[in-house]
Amino acid sequence: MDSEAITRKYYSKLKSLPDMKILSGLATFESAIVIIRSIEIGLLYLVSFIIYFALLSILFITEKKLIFFFIDLTAFFYIIFSYIIVGYYYYALTLFSPLIGYTLLPRTSELKSSLIILGINFASIVFHITFLNIIYIMMISVVFYYYIHLINKKGEKITGIKSLQILRPFLANIIKKDSKQLEKFLQDISIKSSIHIGIFKANNIYFVLPKIHYGISGDIGSSKFIYQLELENPNNLIFHGPGSHEIDLATSTQSKAIAKLISDEEKRADNWVTLKFYGIKQWTCGEFSGVTLDFGDKSLSFVQRPKYGIDDLPLKLWNFIVNTGNYIVDCHNEYLERELPSNTYSCITSGILKSIKEKKEEKPFIVGYAEDNVKDCEGLCDNRIRVTYISDGEKDLSIIYIYSNNADPNLTIKIREKLKGVVNYPILVTPDDHSCTGTVFGDLYIPAQPCEQLVEKALELTLKAKSQAIKNTISFKGIEIKGVKILGSIISLMVNALEEVGGYTMKTFWIPLVTPFILTIIFILLTNVHIKF
Repeated sequence: MDSEAITRKYYSKLKSLPDMKILSGLATFESAIVIIRSIEIGLLYLVSFIIYFALLSILFITEKKLIFFFIDLTAFFYIIFSYIIVGYYYYALTLFSPLIGYTLLPRTSELKSSLIILGINFASIVFHITFLNIIYIMMISVVFYYYIHLINKKGEKITGIKSLQILRPFLANIIKKDSKQLEKFLQDISIKSSIHIGIFKANNIYFVLPKIHYGISGDIGSSKFIYQLELENPNNLIFHGPGSHEIDLATSTQSKAIAKLISDEEKRADNWVTLKFYGIKQWTCGEFSGVTLDFGDKSLSFVQRPKYGIDDLPLKLWNFIVNTGNYIVDCHNEYLERELPSNTYSCITSGILKSIKEKKEEKPFIVGYAEDNVKDCEGLCDNRIRVTYISDGEKDLSIIYIYSNNADPNLTIKIREKLKGVVNYPILVTPDDHSCTGTVFGDLYIPAQPCEQLVEKALELTLKAKSQAIKNTISFKGIEIKGVKILGSIISLMVNALEEVGGYTMKTFWIPLVTPFILTIIFILLTNVHIKF
């Protein structure tokens, strides 16, 4: 279970509370009943409620919905208890303190959260203090503290970092839209590495393949790298290579800087190597299929995995890329139905090498380009659709580029069927765009969904690009950037920790929540309180 899913599970109910007017109206109504009831049973009944209300107002001074939510919830039981538990109505003021504690965890430690709910409980029943009541409120806080302490320890055992230290910045980013806290955390745990960028230039079109994963989500890290580089040079078409979140950049600031550096290199006339074109080569190996553009010393391959899906190819393929000059695009055009097989690396590398060993015969490099927008197609982070047509005079392909985090297999199939007979190889490509993933409560992400308008637009733009295609020269430039801060293998440990700790939490989070209710029953029995029914 990822951080966004955990966040959604525990906090979405509080973030999707009813309208403020409803909450405040109900609080006003219940408060009026409390005032009336205090006339009947004594002023302390009202004073205790006022203390509770004041403390919540101080605690959640910037989150008025939460204040009224807890008032509404507590006041209901407070009124009921005043009728059925003679003289011990104040127990109701403690019932939801662990829930209050949960809401505090994104901004403070388990110890401080425990002390705060202890303080609220003590202050609320200060006029009713007995030895048993002190034990009662302390037990609520102790159970809450040790439960969260156990959750922290489970995470620390896996990653060396407490669970809340990992989760808190993610929660702050999602709930409060505070990306600074998360980026600082990511920078602290990141490692320095060198990243490689390959650039193929055909006239004014740049095919860019960087050793960067476009995550984590929203504005964090390198999630907006695609758009940052396009802002520098709109003619860039940025593909997704092998690797996953371990090659996310730690901060958006660094991402912008690298985008600027790449753009500057594109503008420089030196170090470009002119390539020859030896045609479009198609290959298959096991579950994988690929279309390779053979440039002799270099190549650019578009790798797919029909039926089973493709998502984040092994990072070690970058060693193959850098050592051989054969660049690999992870098309990300069908979400995973089955995990990648153990022979993924050998299949892809052997398929590429076999295809480029075929008879070398120089061919024309014919390229056309067209783009447009679509509307109301679900799963897109950006409504643009960009189509590049490439032909070697005998075979041709259409690269349909959309801004999404993978695609529904049915969309890919529909586009292939629509372009059948128009080009030899219609290829849908997404850059695994994380700019619109995990930014709101709900599903972590929605892959591009089947959309008739998108399918029709793919055909229209392919025909347009094909009609405008002209013979071009192709050139290449490789860039190596050292000292770049990436997340590294810690991200995998974090995911493992969140899965294990999240699974445990899902089964046990109710323990602190029911503790006050159970203890209330026990202490009522111990004090022989008279209950009216």
